[in-house]
Amino acid sequence: MKYFLFVLVGAMLLVVNSCSDDSFTSPDTGQDYLPLKKGLFQVYDVEETIYELGVPETFIYELKSVVIDSFRNAEDGFTYVIHRSKRNAGETSWEYVDTWSARKDDNEAIVNEENIPYVKLDFPVSVGLEWNGNAYNTAGEDDYLLESLKESHTFNDELFTDCITVNQHDNDDYIVFLDQRKEVYARKVGLAYREITQLHYCTTNDCLGQQKIESGLIYKQTIKAYGVE
Repeated sequence: MKYFLFVLVGAMLLVVNSCSDDSFTSPDTGQDYLPLKKGLFQVYDVEETIYELGVPETFIYELKSVVIDSFRNAEDGFTYVIHRSKRNAGETSWEYVDTWSARKDDNEAIVNEENIPYVKLDFPVSVGLEWNGNAYNTAGEDDYLLESLKESHTFNDELFTDCITVNQHDNDDYIVFLDQRKEVYARKVGLAYREITQLHYCTTNDCLGQQKIESGLIYKQTIKAYGVE
């Protein structure tokens, strides 16, 4: 009888522990697709072509993003301060460009680019998820779409096996204004690739529909190094 009671109690303890372990398992919401901590850095290759009065000018350089500090914000979370700098290929010293910031909570990740907040990610991540990337600025509604999850990409000869792609905008207006933007995030790395094409075309009678670019931007940002300083 004592042996039976001992076995019964042991079985009950196993069941309780099993339930307890399950209850403390955190769901994978995708928070680590945009990691934020002091010292985290990424280095990118950038190719940027700017059109002014129909004339293109191309710039090729390296861009570095470093989380240098953090502070508690009004939402009772933390805001992370990000310094951005650049250099030409072959140079060793970095030239400061500007300061951005980023913050996350259980529902979203927000990055302030030149003091304009954008909702970069919505949590939990899932294919087909849509949200307004301009929810906290005055630029007008801009629906972002998470179009792929846990896909593989190769950037600068390195394979990233767990990435998500956010389609920020994808119109096919080759008559007046072409606006195509997307970002790829790698798990535990952050932003791995960014592509922006925003082109204003000539709309006068003599060039309408000829895809003659008057002004705009073609921008590609590809990760080449990352880690913690």
